[in-house]
Amino acid sequence: MYETGSTRSWAASQRPSTSASRRPCKQLRCPAQSQSLEKISVAGLILLAVTLSACGGGGGGGGGGSAPPDPPTCIRTDDMGCLEPNEYQDEADSHAVGYREQRNFKNQWGLSAIHADRAYAHVELIKGQDIAPGTGVTIGFVDSGIDQDHLLLDGAAIDEVFLFGVTDENGSRFSHGTSVASVAAAPRLADFMNAGHGVAWGADMVMFAIPLSGPSDSYSPLSLNGLTSAESRWSTIIDTALGWRDGTRAVDFLNLSVGFNGIIDNYSETELRDRFGDAIEKMAQASSTEKAILVWAGGNAHGDPCTDTTDNCVDGGIDAVSVEIMPGLVARIPELRGHTVAVVATDESGEIAGFSNRCGIAADWCLAAPGEDILAAYFGPREGDVGFRGLAPVDGTSFAAPMVTGGLAVMKHLFRDQLSNTDLLARLLATADSTGRYSNRSIYGQGMMDLGAATSPVGVMTVTTGDTVNMPGNPLQTSQVQPGTAFGDGFTQSLLGHEFAVFDALGAPFWFDMGDLAVTPRGPTMTAQLREFLAPVLVAESPSPLDDGFIYGDWTGRNELLGRMSLGLLEMPMDIGASHFALAEHALALTYTAPNGMSATAFTTEGVYGETPASGAEFSWRPSGSRLGLRAGWLGERETLLGSVAEGAFGKLAADALFIGLDADMDVSGWQAGANVELGMVRPGTDSGLITGISQLTTSAFALHASRVLADTGTLRISLSQPLRVERGRASLNVPMGRTRAGGILRSVIEADLAPSGRQIDFSAQWQQPLTFGELRLGTVWTHEPNHHANADPKWTFLSGWLYAF
Repeated sequence: MYETGSTRSWAASQRPSTSASRRPCKQLRCPAQSQSLEKISVAGLILLAVTLSACGGGGGGGGGGSAPPDPPTCIRTDDMGCLEPNEYQDEADSHAVGYREQRNFKNQWGLSAIHADRAYAHVELIKGQDIAPGTGVTIGFVDSGIDQDHLLLDGAAIDEVFLFGVTDENGSRFSHGTSVASVAAAPRLADFMNAGHGVAWGADMVMFAIPLSGPSDSYSPLSLNGLTSAESRWSTIIDTALGWRDGTRAVDFLNLSVGFNGIIDNYSETELRDRFGDAIEKMAQASSTEKAILVWAGGNAHGDPCTDTTDNCVDGGIDAVSVEIMPGLVARIPELRGHTVAVVATDESGEIAGFSNRCGIAADWCLAAPGEDILAAYFGPREGDVGFRGLAPVDGTSFAAPMVTGGLAVMKHLFRDQLSNTDLLARLLATADSTGRYSNRSIYGQGMMDLGAATSPVGVMTVTTGDTVNMPGNPLQTSQVQPGTAFGDGFTQSLLGHEFAVFDALGAPFWFDMGDLAVTPRGPTMTAQLREFLAPVLVAESPSPLDDGFIYGDWTGRNELLGRMSLGLLEMPMDIGASHFALAEHALALTYTAPNGMSATAFTTEGVYGETPASGAEFSWRPSGSRLGLRAGWLGERETLLGSVAEGAFGKLAADALFIGLDADMDVSGWQAGANVELGMVRPGTDSGLITGISQLTTSAFALHASRVLADTGTLRISLSQPLRVERGRASLNVPMGRTRAGGILRSVIEADLAPSGRQIDFSAQWQQPLTFGELRLGTVWTHEPNHHANADPKWTFLSGWLYAF
């Protein structure tokens, strides 16, 4: 058995006087005051409006007249809150630059080649700055042994098991195992200026020390008899390594930078099973529910001296068209596939190293990684002395293999141990760079290892509502809830801080903040406020808010004995906009008003362009001359819940609402005053989504208003109102929190309080001045706790309009 690497020179460790720095995280600043300005011109109408609001937590609506934007599907980080994808990518780029600028990182060129800096940035952002990649993962090594006293391994958690009479190394010969282990998992020690660090510098290590010999001067393939002789020993090695336990710790990934000469092409499956069957059975791990990954060095035979009678000998040198026999077992033995990978080596230019075997017939289970001029810990003889400890640049697939092993440990840590080891290997192979030169599968197999890509989302991220990750789901970008204004910030605030998992195309989990899939309502747009500003005035004698004063119809029929009937589009005036029927504005409405003060209205938005489907009816009674009126109604929403819309993984919403209302008016000292109060009960409906149930909701709305004509010069109108608000209600959500290694979905139930934190109160004043040509209107609205958000700053809105009919 031989080692698959060599050393060329040594350098003692030195301590630096400075350390690398990283660009500070960016900060977002809000101006002291924001404002929006909108002007609308139509035939016979010119309007101008300005909205002013202080910059604060929640802000008001009334912005630009466009629909709310898609929610920022933010990614949860450890100490920077929840970042939108573009912000997260910016921070990941910044953190990656920080790693690339660190001296320890730069000393190991292979880390940059596999984009480890990107992977470290992901770990730091998601796990925290002080968390070392690979923490909690155990890497096993079958090798010559390890020098636990080496300064570059200071602080590492190391166990060692001696097999076949091997004793602790004394430095009389090169410690191949020490160098290999340092490439995979040496701690990051900033005090050592010339040192590098392992790919997974937070991982634990366990060394299984076996006797090894160095490479021979002439390439001599292992005979079948030699394979038979090695079977028992290899059965013991694999059994010991895979059976090792320390409490709950076990070997997750086993690095095997050892092997025999012999190109796998020259050994058949039958020969291997007959001569090496027991060892193969141990490697297959058939009874294990979580198989350890076997990472094999592909071999350094290319160009080795050979005789003409040696297989694959061309012009006196070996043409290593495939990996050696041990890493090549996966190409012949189907039960080793999925948890076995062979690794070939590249040089610093990215080309296959001159000494490295090619992937060949093992291409489907083979990966390329840096393996030349790799900086490693050195323990061994130097200039006649033994036991020298320092650094050395090393060559060989022996040092490409631990790049892969360490990378797998980083991935296992990042994905919270929720991906099985076999899934991690499949992901590493699938995300390898297979473009350009790396598209040559016979040389590079699946391509060049790309740890940055392996730790990033692949394809479309999906929110699953099924039981396993491979069941259909909904794209993250189309999954959202847009609560209606009656909910204020209630739904959003209840979800904030709750983590949920989505899965990429390869089934890997990524975690987001649930609250960022709910868009906090922005309130009415400026266009809506301008339209309301010109709405008709409440008529004192109107028996119902849905009387003909508020139905702009194409037809009205009157009969003193039979009553009056109107057909048209429903429009809500500003004074009574605080109503459940505001949810069905622009509906086609048919109203019948009887002579005795009874009124009935039926309406629907079905078929009305741009409106969500809603239908309903209202019955009201206000005897002639009475100052009081009563009304009751029903509103059915087929695709919304009090104006709330659910999309994608949130399923569908619907609602039936019953409400009662009281209307009153009176004359006081020349003022014409009125009041409208509504209370409602809503029965929500949910279907096929994360929202599994919503309790009965109670709602309220009110408006107080008064107007007075002043000296025949104009009319002053004032009002105090609360728009529709949810007073009580809860929602239950069944949210994916992660996955099992077998691919099952882990779920958690979230109970969300739907009542908003604040209560919006609008105080408005409006002046209406008749002119020779048309009418001038000036108005202002002061809004307390806009959008029912307790932390929102008050908002002023100023409106002006000139109306002229022609």
